[in-house]
Amino acid sequence: MNTAALTSLQQLLSLTSDSIYLVGGSVRDLLITNQLFKDIDLMMPAGSESVARSFADAINGSFFFLDEERRITRVIQQTDEATLQFDFTNFEGADLTADLGRRDFTMNAMALDLREFVRTGSLDTVVDLFNGRDDVQNKLIRITKPGVLDKDPLRLLRAVRFAATLGFIIESGTQEQIRSRAALINQSAPERIRDEFFQILSQRGAGSYLSLLDSLGLLPQLLPELETLRGFAPGRYHVYDVRTHSIKATEHVDSVLDDLPNIAPDYAHRVLEHLDEPLEQLVSRKAALRFACLLHDIAKPETFTEENGRIHFYHHDGIGAEKAKETCRRFRLSRDTEVLVAGVIRQHMRLFNLSAPGGPSKNALYRYCRDMRHGLPESLILAQADARATFDIMPKEQFTDTERPMAAVLAYYYEKFLKAEAKPLVTGRDLIARGFTPGPRFREILDDIREQQAAGTLQDRKDALDHLRQIIS
Repeated sequence: MNTAALTSLQQLLSLTSDSIYLVGGSVRDLLITNQLFKDIDLMMPAGSESVARSFADAINGSFFFLDEERRITRVIQQTDEATLQFDFTNFEGADLTADLGRRDFTMNAMALDLREFVRTGSLDTVVDLFNGRDDVQNKLIRITKPGVLDKDPLRLLRAVRFAATLGFIIESGTQEQIRSRAALINQSAPERIRDEFFQILSQRGAGSYLSLLDSLGLLPQLLPELETLRGFAPGRYHVYDVRTHSIKATEHVDSVLDDLPNIAPDYAHRVLEHLDEPLEQLVSRKAALRFACLLHDIAKPETFTEENGRIHFYHHDGIGAEKAKETCRRFRLSRDTEVLVAGVIRQHMRLFNLSAPGGPSKNALYRYCRDMRHGLPESLILAQADARATFDIMPKEQFTDTERPMAAVLAYYYEKFLKAEAKPLVTGRDLIARGFTPGPRFREILDDIREQQAAGTLQDRKDALDHLRQIIS
């Protein structure tokens, strides 16, 4: 049991004699793991806002509204163990039965008297009107009753998100209910759709849940861009249509991450830590990478040409990057996420171009790293996943080797490029002091000096300033 959470809940009970219930995900998680996690859902018949304010003062926490109209509030407490989040709400309906009856899935429609739970630690008194306890035990996601999906269409997507995050299965009748209502999902706010979808994309095995979304009719609603790829399969590298290939490339992200210790043993842990970083709330770099995988070939149909029996998709990477920006904006993604997704798509052929005999040159390595900067690991992984999706239909030995150049790029990136970026021998201030003004030539000079610094041609600041004097002269 989370002792910090339990201590805080004991303080909460001392502030009021009113009934307080643990509800929803908190009860579900207790049944699954016998643990209270950092997100704790609490419900009262009425007056929860006042109690939440007093609770925040008592534990030196912060208080704010999540939904002023519905009087839903949140208290956040920083402890040595974790950051705890307590969400307070009042009954929606006449009583506890009415409140639980409005909830989405049986596993989320249970309540537990907090006072009794803190006193005994027992789960025997769980209020369970829809056999949610049995569904939790059987790892099933089931709607509480007909109509709950219509009241909030986001629940269509939440069902798949719960399947992905909990490892549960959506019960067949509930699947049919979702499938028949798939078009309703776009009635939900784009921000809410984004949060649910990117939680799915953040999970290992996300590819299988994309297939589930597809089978339920939700993926075409979320990403109509992929529908233009359905049935489009020109050339020997597309036994699958490009839509299927894109989903398979997304699936292969997992295998690339699993093989990183073999491909680049000295840098695998740094790449994995990098991918776990958040770009924005509920959007990790790993999730943005999978999103880019889905979209990386969306410009192929419009760039298709055939010359003397050979098929080409000239500029599909750059055009696709611009189209992906529009998709990012529709999902209300942040500027940082949009830049990463578009950049990764724009450069997704770069690794293949570095796979010539003899390996990539230092100039090519620097320019790739310069163009991708912090998105370099994602760019490499997308290219590798793209290649593996092609291996499905073509023997690996007949395809360009991308693993050795990937290892070379990662070594250069971590050992040379990032160090030169962190401690450049010459900065923009040096150029300004010598009469230059910011502009294209300004950037070219800085890039030239940093490229030579990363290559080791310029060893120290004196070398760099001498080189700068030569440029000026």
